[in-house]
Amino acid sequence: MELRLQTHKKEEFRDITQHIKKEVKIKNGFCIVYCPHTTAGITINEGADPDVRSDILNALDKITPEIHYAHMEGNSPAHIKASLMGSSATILIKDGQLRLGRWQKIFFVEFDGPRNRWIKVEFF
Repeated sequence: MELRLQTHKKEEFRDITQHIKKEVKIKNGFCIVYCPHTTAGITINEGADPDVRSDILNALDKITPEIHYAHMEGNSPAHIKASLMGSSATILIKDGQLRLGRWQKIFFVEFDGPRNRWIKVEFF
C-alpha cells in the first residue's frame, strides 16, 4: 500500500495510525511502514498528549542548531533529524490488529515541508 500525504508546515507530526489500521488484512504477522524521503521520518510514540510531539521537535532543534553546514541546499538540519528519527517502523500484527501500546500512534514526521510525500506500507 502507498499512502500519499500533503504536509502543511516546515516541521510536523502526522498521525497515520488509522490509515494503516484500516488496511490490515492479515491475521498474524508484521506491518512495515517505510518513508523513502531523506528529510522526513517514521516514529511510534505517544499520541494522546500533543506536548510530547512538541517536546520531540524542540529537542531535535537543540541537537541540530541552525549553523553553517556544507550541504548547500540549506536543509541539513532536516536530513540530520530524519536520520535520528529513522525511516521505518515495524509493528506486530496479532488477531488482525496492530499490536501498539495503549498510548502509541504511528507518525510520519516532516522536517522540510510543506511538501507532497508518500510512504510505503507492507504486510507480511
